[in-house]
Amino acid sequence: MAAKRPRFKVGDTVFYPSAGVGVIQAVEEIYVADDFRPCLVIHIPETKMTVKVPEDNVEKCGIRPLLNNRKLKDLYKVLSAKSSKRVTGGNWAERCKEIERKINTGSYLEIGEVVRDLMRWKKQSGLSFEESMLLETASGYLAREIAAVQGMTTEAAINQIRDCIGVNGTS
Repeated sequence: MAAKRPRFKVGDTVFYPSAGVGVIQAVEEIYVADDFRPCLVIHIPETKMTVKVPEDNVEKCGIRPLLNNRKLKDLYKVLSAKSSKRVTGGNWAERCKEIERKINTGSYLEIGEVVRDLMRWKKQSGLSFEESMLLETASGYLAREIAAVQGMTTEAAINQIRDCIGVNGTS
């Protein structure tokens, strides 16, 4: 039996991995592989991008509803938890690929771990250019989702994240 798939409707705000928070603007029929299939039209306000995702690919793409209160509490536990040890040896490109993979899963817990660790590493010893870009992406996704869920500005959400991690007062 297939896993229960969330049903989205026009007007729902969702999280789309590798794009961030978006709003479902429409459901259109698109012609794919000799067949018409319903497709979600999702607008990402931050980038002014619109993506179309066939409904039967929604789960595979990692599109999910925004966080509820329980999941938000779980996220804050991850943000305030002890950081992973920074691996300084080895291939930095592989390390950055792993960080990017975690961001692109769309898992709020994995994105939270990335933001927590990179913010703390930045304060301790600085980040490479690539790590800084990954931090900007991940913290932006997280802040916009928290802002949407809690009805606050993105900047207020970033400050809340920093407070939780224990690095406020740094950029």
